[in-house]
Amino acid sequence: MAGLVQAMLDAIPVQTVWLAPVRGQAGAIVDFEVCAASPEARDVRDRAGKELVGLRTLEAYPGVAGSPLWDACLRVIETGDPEDVDPYVHREDGHGVPHLSTYGVRLAWLQGGLLVSWERRDREERLSARLLHTERLGHLGWGHWSLITGDAEWSDQLYIIHGRDPAEGPFALEYYREIAHPDDVPIVEQALATLTGSGGPHEFDIRIRVGDEYRHIRATAEVSRDANGRPVEIHGVVQDVTDWRRTADELAEVTQRLEEESQLTARLQSIILPMQDSVPGLQIGVRYFPAETAPLGGDWYQAIHLDHGEALLAVGDVAGHGLAAASAMAKLRHAITGLAFADHDPAQILVALNRLLRRMRPDVLATSVVARYRTKDRTLSWTHAGHPPMLLVRGTKVHRLLHPGVLLGVFEDVSYSCAEIQLEPDDLLLMFTDGLIERPGRDLFEGLDILSAAIAETVPKVPPQARVAAVMETLTPSNTGDDTCILVARILPNSLEVS
Repeated sequence: MAGLVQAMLDAIPVQTVWLAPVRGQAGAIVDFEVCAASPEARDVRDRAGKELVGLRTLEAYPGVAGSPLWDACLRVIETGDPEDVDPYVHREDGHGVPHLSTYGVRLAWLQGGLLVSWERRDREERLSARLLHTERLGHLGWGHWSLITGDAEWSDQLYIIHGRDPAEGPFALEYYREIAHPDDVPIVEQALATLTGSGGPHEFDIRIRVGDEYRHIRATAEVSRDANGRPVEIHGVVQDVTDWRRTADELAEVTQRLEEESQLTARLQSIILPMQDSVPGLQIGVRYFPAETAPLGGDWYQAIHLDHGEALLAVGDVAGHGLAAASAMAKLRHAITGLAFADHDPAQILVALNRLLRRMRPDVLATSVVARYRTKDRTLSWTHAGHPPMLLVRGTKVHRLLHPGVLLGVFEDVSYSCAEIQLEPDDLLLMFTDGLIERPGRDLFEGLDILSAAIAETVPKVPPQARVAAVMETLTPSNTGDDTCILVARILPNSLEVS
């Protein structure tokens, strides 16, 4: 008998099982056993088809005991009359957490057993709820418009998008001509012509009037046809993209403003920083690396030809970024130029710069290295104000020229002294700001060692005339969050070589 029922169930495209009653010693029904199952049958634990055969109801689903479904099963066996249990809420306990599922169940007597078929209701409800949730989050709605009867059907969200009372019902597609922005009416006309012609799918953006404002919507629609190819219905999905468009417009404005500010910053920095000067007796190379996060900074360099075959070389760093740092930097650089032409030595220049900062920008600190080079005897005098040391490259050796002094802007009265050194033809001098060697978590002296090793490796590989360019190419800032200035000077062997 079970084989015959199974053959029948294999041909039925519904969720169905045949249960045989299990009786106790007294003859009373104590359980039901699955003796046949359709391929589509699937239980609450996702067992399907033949996996269900052999299961006993109360053993496999304890929640059925004492439920309306159990009572109905006993009545159908007794009376032979079919019954519907709809809804049937099944409770399943897993890991101590109850889980409820809702079904519509049909019971019928068959050859001394029960033919049970069911549909799961809560799955449809969950899918419907999820669809509504998705529509709400995505500002999406759908609609169908019949081209035969003129009837239309809208989802709830479509009424919300159009600001329309559901009691009024959907409007015809042609009504979009009335509510579209005048500039977008041709888009509506083209969309209607496309859909009634080729059938789509067709996507378009228009503005529609909702209350006192225009809202941006994006629609995708296509036509379904009958067996003869005649268009019968238009299906459409509409999304309200007003907030997205507003955000995109605001982002575009901000992007444009930032781009304009970036261009202005770059132009301002190029105005503030000097052009490379031609200095007799020296081959000069300079480079400025702006910080990635703040293109306008306080680092600067200076290389100018003075009177009597002398030159001023300087590099400095004003703390901070932005217009305030750049403004202070410009004041210092211009002051250095004037003081150098007034025949001040590097120590006197730094004393004057410190007084300038204390009077005009007491909130600012700065560092600097200033050097004066005399071409006729290749003498260099220099001093530092809290700045990384200069590097002297002679042959393949890299030396640190140390002569420390206090930062600019810390104390009212400070004094500096100069150190002096005799340079040789093809010596290289390297001045730089700390962005070249500093890195979070790394000691500055470690950065100096790494820098010196890179220079020592580069210099022997190229002839003297190419060493300034080679060293400049080798040097890249360690800290891209800070701006960096680099000045490289080569001592020319004679005055005939062009700097």
